[in-house]
Amino acid sequence: MYLKKLIFSVGFLVGMILCKYLPAQDSLSPDELFAKARSAAFDQKNYPLAIELSRLALNKSPGYADIRIFSGRVFTWSGQTDSARSAFEEVLRQQPDNEDAAAAYADLEYWNDNPAKALSICNNGLTFHPQSKTLLLKKAKCLSALKRFHEANAVVNA
Repeated sequence: MYLKKLIFSVGFLVGMILCKYLPAQDSLSPDELFAKARSAAFDQKNYPLAIELSRLALNKSPGYADIRIFSGRVFTWSGQTDSARSAFEEVLRQQPDNEDAAAAYADLEYWNDNPAKALSICNNGLTFHPQSKTLLLKKAKCLSALKRFHEANAVVNA
């Protein structure tokens, strides 16, 4: 009985804090919400809060690619790969030349043992940014993971 009361009390307090905290975010700009989301993720390692703050910012500014990419990265770090893919694909649908989205999406696929998909994403990004050191390095890593060492070496040497 005591444990049930304790669990209920803790849940109630967390709910009250969230109800008080999140509505206060309505008056903040997307940039301010983004800054808070970054702080939640990097300083506090509170990924659920970072995701929620990013969602609030995107509700106010749905085309804000940097926030969507950031939320995709946080989804990646949280193991929510489907949500991360969705975020990156949305940005690349709207901005096929977004180098940061391509790099983040390639990381997701590479880290999830899908180097062929990551290579495809890198190659697509390189059509827009052929000199991107970030994408070229990721491409070389993908080629190496695919045991295409000669091609990986050629990319690194270029």
